[in-house]
Amino acid sequence: MQQIRLGMIGCGYISHAHGRASRKTNKNIRFVACASRDPEAVKAWADAYGCDRSYTDYREMLRYEQLDGVVIATWPNVHREQIEEAIAAGVRFILCEKSLAVSGNDALAIWDIANKEGACVVEAFMYRHHEAIACVDRLVAPAEIGKIDCIHGAFHMFDAEDDAADDAKRTWRHRAEAGGGVLHDFICYPVDAANKYAGAPPIRASAFGTTSEKFGVINRLFALVEYQNGCVASLESSRKAAFRQSLRIAGSRAIIDLPTAWSIRDDVTVTKTTIPAFLVEQQSQFPIKSGAHDGTLTDFPIFTRQLESFAEAIVGVRSPIISLSESVVNALTLDAIGESFRTGAQVEIAIPQRILDAKEGGEANA
Repeated sequence: MQQIRLGMIGCGYISHAHGRASRKTNKNIRFVACASRDPEAVKAWADAYGCDRSYTDYREMLRYEQLDGVVIATWPNVHREQIEEAIAAGVRFILCEKSLAVSGNDALAIWDIANKEGACVVEAFMYRHHEAIACVDRLVAPAEIGKIDCIHGAFHMFDAEDDAADDAKRTWRHRAEAGGGVLHDFICYPVDAANKYAGAPPIRASAFGTTSEKFGVINRLFALVEYQNGCVASLESSRKAAFRQSLRIAGSRAIIDLPTAWSIRDDVTVTKTTIPAFLVEQQSQFPIKSGAHDGTLTDFPIFTRQLESFAEAIVGVRSPIISLSESVVNALTLDAIGESFRTGAQVEIAIPQRILDAKEGGEANA
């Protein structure tokens, strides 16, 4: 593979997962430049991952560097602006950390400009690149699972809320204006999985939960999403519950379970359960290897696979694993969940026809 020259926008915590991935891959991928408003952070990042240059203004990096692609690892509320700036600067391949955008309108705007300018924008749902998801893909075939009836996804992680409410350095997860809270940080994972496996577009959502009194962000969400084919997804995320990640897909012939579904760092087992008779269960287990890591939270083998997949899209070897139209549908679903939480009413999910057509047609980027 020709050398892939990448730029990093944002040098905070999650950026190091991508930086580590670039050092672990055997592909010819290199971050040649990075940008962050924090001069100390950007210098440290450049030194850690061998960048030629660092910038305190990402627009300068886009202007002066010849980049094959950029990775955006910033707060969700600035993603649309940075994607649009990158495309305007001539960058045609963008890997953007989740959530892609903090509103359905922003996601639609990204989709429109990407399609107009021929840009490939990929949302960084790293879990999609794990072999466990490929195994689930095989097991949800009608011959294996039958007709999918319902899906359950959970992402819980306790938050002691130790940050001071007025701490200027507090995490974006405690900032409503930055897209913080479980809507765009945690429940977006089970939403993506449910939309992937339901087999039809989502049509309405209902949700309830709570808001952190200290930070004003949504810290608990429990949602139901109904799909056009009758499938129903129950999705939950709480920062007041102990850590749990899970995905269950129930069909007419079998149930598929994947524990630790989103942050898959260690080996994991996918389980297929069939019920040949009342109260009789038969299980088939599929052990999946994850690969070696050094134990740090940013050293996930799936980040390396994700970066390699992005590089393969740049050189035209493959299409992205997650399409931009899928990300738009996710954003519109999250909008409906958020609105239902705020209003207490059931909310319709209106997906523009151009997005439905793109998903149905299997567009290369969308």
